[in-house]
Formats: sequence, structure tokens, C-alpha cells
Amino acid sequence: MKIYLNLATAAAVVFSSVPVMADETQDFLPPQEAIEILADGAPWSASTPTGRNFKLTLNKDGTGDLREALPFALSVSWTIKGEEVCLSSTMMAKCLRFREIAGGLQSWNGDKVDLKLIRQKVNN
Repeated sequence: MKIYLNLATAAAVVFSSVPVMADETQDFLPPQEAIEILADGAPWSASTPTGRNFKLTLNKDGTGDLREALPFALSVSWTIKGEEVCLSSTMMAKCLRFREIAGGLQSWNGDKVDLKLIRQKVNN
């Protein structure tokens, strides 16, 4: 009985450490690498944790645009500040860190999930 208890305890310790190890391998991208991916002039499908969806396009020169259901685009600018990429427009201003996900990037504002950016599919 004591052997089974020791094995169960050892197994619990090993399995409880697996999510921690997996999370540590999921580091944030350096901001220069994130902006190289994001600022290529092609549209991204963006969604917020509150369910708001829009198209975001960033250019290498620090400019871009944000398109929603409106017939016009809002101007956006981006800069790198420390370990974050900062986006600003008349409707928002936030500094984010990014992790790679399938099909795009997930942003974090502090310790909270923020914009999810998935590459806009182009129909040929």
C-alpha cells in the first residue's frame, strides 16, 4: 500500500508540472519579430475578447488601417516600446506582447488575452 501511495504521489508531481513546462516554452515573441510578421501590408482578421471583429492592416513604415463595418478605414500607427508593440488610433491605444498561434498571433495586454490576429484568407 505504501508503494502505491509513493507512486501516486510521484505521478501527481510529474503530471502537475507538465502544464507549467508547456507554458514556459510558449514565450512571447520579441517585438521586432512580431512586427516583422504583422507589418507586411496584408490584412489580418482581428477579434477582441469581447467579440468585436475587424480587419487590421499594418505597414512597415509604422502606419496602417482598421476596417469594421463602416464604409471607411480608420488610420492606425504602431511603434515598438520596450518589449511591446504599441498600436494607436482615434478609437484605441494599447501596447501588446504577442505569441504565435495556428494561423496567426495572439496578443496579451499585461497578463490578459487581447487581440487575436488571424491571416485574412485571400480567394483566388
